[in-house]
Amino acid sequence: MDSSIRQEKLSRTAVAMLIAIGGLFGALLLAGELVIFLAYRFEGPLPFGIGLLLGCALSAAKVVLLEKALSKAVDMEAEKAKNYARLQMVLRYGLTLLVVLSAVLFRQAVGLFGIIAGLLTLQLASYIANIFLKNKAV
Repeated sequence: MDSSIRQEKLSRTAVAMLIAIGGLFGALLLAGELVIFLAYRFEGPLPFGIGLLLGCALSAAKVVLLEKALSKAVDMEAEKAKNYARLQMVLRYGLTLLVVLSAVLFRQAVGLFGIIAGLLTLQLASYIANIFLKNKAV
């Protein structure tokens, strides 16, 4: 194996957030499908599920991208790190915009409410990870 390839591990916080996003995906999929089936027929079950999958995948990608950006920015000079962090933030917002636009452009296949629910898992996962890590404090 090439010694120039360096595999970086994610922090405990990032791993906890990714696990929480996965758990929230399952819970939101079940709850969302139940709500769609019983009361809300505006969005079909499959588009909701696809939208939720895209939103959760984007949330997970944003966790990993933020982790990598912070790890790299710590080793830079202050001004360079600030510019790098800003660029990474704009890229993450750009990815979010692309996913939301996919729901608008492909509204028959991708559900907007599913994407929104998936994007909100990032915030919920941060609270869940915080609670989990506090209870399992070293």
